[in-house]
Amino acid sequence: MTPDRLSVTAVTPFATDGGGSEQWLLSLVRNAQRLRFRVIVMQQGPLVGLLREAGAEVVELPTGADALALARAGRAVLADLRAHRPDVVMGNGVKAQLAITGPAKMLGLPTAWVKHDHSFDSSLARPLGRLAQQVVATAAEVGEAVERPDVVVVEPERPPQPLGSEAAQRALAELGIHTRGNRMTLAMVGRLVPYKGVDIGISALAYPASEGWDLMIIGGDDPATPGEGARLARLAAELEVGDRVQFAGPVPHASRYLAAFDALAVLTRPGQAGAPQREGYGITATEAMLASIPVVVAGEGPIARRLRTGSGPAGLVVRPADPLATAVALRQLSDPAVRFGMGQRGQQRASSLPSATDVAEAMTRVLQQAAARGGAFALPG
Repeated sequence: MTPDRLSVTAVTPFATDGGGSEQWLLSLVRNAQRLRFRVIVMQQGPLVGLLREAGAEVVELPTGADALALARAGRAVLADLRAHRPDVVMGNGVKAQLAITGPAKMLGLPTAWVKHDHSFDSSLARPLGRLAQQVVATAAEVGEAVERPDVVVVEPERPPQPLGSEAAQRALAELGIHTRGNRMTLAMVGRLVPYKGVDIGISALAYPASEGWDLMIIGGDDPATPGEGARLARLAAELEVGDRVQFAGPVPHASRYLAAFDALAVLTRPGQAGAPQREGYGITATEAMLASIPVVVAGEGPIARRLRTGSGPAGLVVRPADPLATAVALRQLSDPAVRFGMGQRGQQRASSLPSATDVAEAMTRVLQQAAARGGAFALPG
C-alpha cells in the first residue's frame, strides 16, 4: 500500500447498468481518486464496459447463483487474488462477499463487505459480517442484521438532476413510450422479479380507489425469473386492467425521465425465496424525489424515513403486499395539490443528500481502515 493509492479488488455479482449496487460501484470507481480498482464481475453485461471506461481493470467471471457455481467462482477469485495481492478486497453485495471470504482468508487479505440490501439477513448476514474486517451498509436499517457495533453507514450519493416534466415526456416519446395526458400515471422501475411487488401495483388498479390511474412498468425480465414479465401481463389481463398497464421494457437511464410521471411506487414485498424481504436504501425513490414526484413505498425503512421531511411528507407509506392500501394511497394522490406539495418537499430533501465526492471520500477512509487491520479477521467486541 502506498500513501496515496490503495489497490482494491472489488467483486460484484451483476453486470447490468441500471441496478443500485452496480451504479454505486461505478460511481465509486469514477470518483475515488486515491483508490486503484481491479473489478471481478460475475456476469456479462454493459457494466463491464462502463467500469473500463471509468479506469478500472476488469475481469469477467460469469457464474451462477448456486453453491457449486459459487465454489467454482471462489477458486477463480483465489487465483486472481494470489496473482495480484491487493491491499483490500471488497465484496459488493452478499453473493460477492460469499465468493471472496474464503479466498481472502486463505491469503491473509483484509475484506470489506458493502451490504446493499436485506438478502439472506436471517442466514448469512451475521457470519459474513463477522468474517470481514469492515462492513459498510448503505442504510442503517440494512446493517442491523450483521449485529456488529462498528458497521459504517455510507448512504449512496445524490443522483444527477433529472429532466423536467415536459423534456422527460418528449424524450420518452422518442423512445416510443407515451403517457395518456388525461390520466395519471404511476411508475414502477426495476428488474421484473417477484419480490419487487409489481404484481401489487397491477392488482391495486382493480380497486375503484385507483380510478384515474395507469401503471408504467419500466424494466425487463431477470435471468433468475425469466417468465415474470409474462406472468405480470397475464395478471393484468385477468384483472381486466390490461389497457391501463404499459410494459416499457428496459429504459437506459430511466431515472432521468421520472418527472414524466405523476408518482413512483416501490412495493417490495416478502415471499420470494433467496430474495430481500424488504427494500434496502431504494435509490429509485431518491431519484423520484429529485424529479419532484411523490413516492408510494411499502413498509418502513430507509425510503419511509427519507419521505418524512421537516416540512411534511414527500410520499405515502402503505402496508407491504396490500393492493387495497396501495389503491387508497393513489386516491389520496389524485389531488394535484397533494402531489405538488409532496413533490416539492421531496425535491428539497433529496437535494441535500451527499455528493459523489463525499461518498467516495467516505469509502476511501473505510477501505484504508480495513487494509490497516490486515487479514487477521479479528472479531469486534
